Amino acid sequence: MPRSAKPQFEDLTETTGVPLTLEGASMMYTRYRRGAELARMRRVLEIGCGSGQGFGLLGEEAAGLVGADFSEPLLRRARAHFRERVPLARLSADRLPFRGRSFDLVLFFEASYYVRDLEAALDDIARVLTPRGIVLFVNANPQRPDFISSPHSIQYHTADEFRRALDLRGFEVTVEGAFPTAPDSAHQELNVKAHLLFVARKALSGLGLIPRTLRGRARLKRLIYGRNLPTVPPELPAGFAVEAPRTELPPGPVPGYKVIYITGTKR
Repeated sequence: MPRSAKPQFEDLTETTGVPLTLEGASMMYTRYRRGAELARMRRVLEIGCGSGQGFGLLGEEAAGLVGADFSEPLLRRARAHFRERVPLARLSADRLPFRGRSFDLVLFFEASYYVRDLEAALDDIARVLTPRGIVLFVNANPQRPDFISSPHSIQYHTADEFRRALDLRGFEVTVEGAFPTAPDSAHQELNVKAHLLFVARKALSGLGLIPRTLRGRARLKRLIYGRNLPTVPPELPAGFAVEAPRTELPPGPVPGYKVIYITGTKR
């Protein structure tokens, strides 16, 4: 990759001030509420923490919390808000600078597809977890019919690919789906607007014109949804958005959900 094309992950991350659709706000809030449930009285590492929107929810439950990201600009934003409340580390996910068995829970939300060597990252996650430690991945589902990959992404892994990779490393694995792709008559207007946003993104993607930053995509969202969109706060408060239900899924393709939750517990 040419030096000028080096990924600027701060341009791709839902960071402070970026507008969200109501569904996008619910997606962010739901994953951190689930993370907070698992964090209770555990030592927690969040990889790909961005500017730390979830630290408040996680920190209320965790026995200890460390945030980590590859982007120094994002970590600077986190430091500016959280100060000394949360230790932060700049690192690559496939080279974790922590001793073995340092954490009881590792969270990796919407970022594993940027990792060049996910196999090495999974090995290192297994190494730093305690016995019966837990890892939780939350990702966009590449098997959904309206899937569009993020710029600079390396590879999106399916639910079954996560199952196999974690099973090989001694994890018991549970997969859940959230945000069904089927229309919801109770939210017809939002569904229509979500479909319009997808059609617009798909058309622009085919022409090579899709915005490559979240702020660029925000202009597209505001064109369709109007300007009254919620924005990402520096720290998610309780009740920020609707917490969506999750459905446990058997092995096999997962076309019916927009988001997949993969939970691995060390045997």
